[in-house]
Amino acid sequence: PLGWVRTRANRTILNSNVVVDVAGISFADGRGIPIVVYNTLMTSIGVLLGVPTVKAAQALGPFRGRVNRLLASRVLPGLAMVCARGAATRSHLDTLGLTNVVDVSDLAFSLDEAASLPADVERQLSAIEGDFVTVMPSSVVKGIYEKSGSNYVDAVEKLVRSLREVTGLNVVIVPHSYRVGHGEGRMNDGPVCRAVAERFIDEPGVVAIDADLTAGELRHIVSRGAVLVTSRFHAMISGLATATPTVVVGWSHKYKEVLSDFGLEDFGFDAQCLDDPSIVTGKVVDAIENREAIIGRIHAGLPTVKERSARNFSVIAEVMSK
Repeated sequence: PLGWVRTRANRTILNSNVVVDVAGISFADGRGIPIVVYNTLMTSIGVLLGVPTVKAAQALGPFRGRVNRLLASRVLPGLAMVCARGAATRSHLDTLGLTNVVDVSDLAFSLDEAASLPADVERQLSAIEGDFVTVMPSSVVKGIYEKSGSNYVDAVEKLVRSLREVTGLNVVIVPHSYRVGHGEGRMNDGPVCRAVAERFIDEPGVVAIDADLTAGELRHIVSRGAVLVTSRFHAMISGLATATPTVVVGWSHKYKEVLSDFGLEDFGFDAQCLDDPSIVTGKVVDAIENREAIIGRIHAGLPTVKERSARNFSVIAEVMSK
């Protein structure tokens, strides 16, 4: 409709050489029709306006659901390029018979680590004696986990206590996604982390970071820990990018397909593993005992992964030059 075209957002798209869609995951079964419709609208606007559109590194599929497959098969072929973030995504896209797919790694592998932290955060970390395990909960995984009637904060508390008891290490709780002044939401882990931290107010071995940090600063914190336990996808990327042994409690194929690039897919778990904290704790112990071997495996895989990450930018540049 012409009324839509005249809006400022659409005028901006019309004046662009290329639209880059950076959704982390889209057109995936099991997320509900509203999300699939949202994916369709977000990706289609540039196409409808006649501007070349690139789907940068993402997890996509599977496409077994009738509505999801129908919409994906209509939208994705019309894109200038679809960047598949891993082997699982590529296999899902192959079921649609697409010819506009390129294999890449996540864009976040190209991010730089910050050299320092804000003074108050640095004081908190510097006060810790000995190594620590970084724990990064997720409001998204909280919502998924609690669909079964379980309590996510209780589960994370039990996990932290198990980590402390079994490993003897300190634990640093950090929100990877943070929105100042906002309540709990898909992009705000602050409230969840505070709820967990309140269970450990009088325990010096547990430190809670409650700050709005940049991606580079978050990566710096991850690099200083002995092991990372996270439910946030891009926190996992930071763990791998800094060669930090990483244990993932996730919810889709998007985690394991990245871990598999380093031969570490057995370090990825479904959220329901939180029912038994010994599962994650046992893997953390494994990571500590085999730390050098795991770091070596990550270092071996990083050059290829970073090269594929840079391929996202090459694809965008190629589309712009046409």
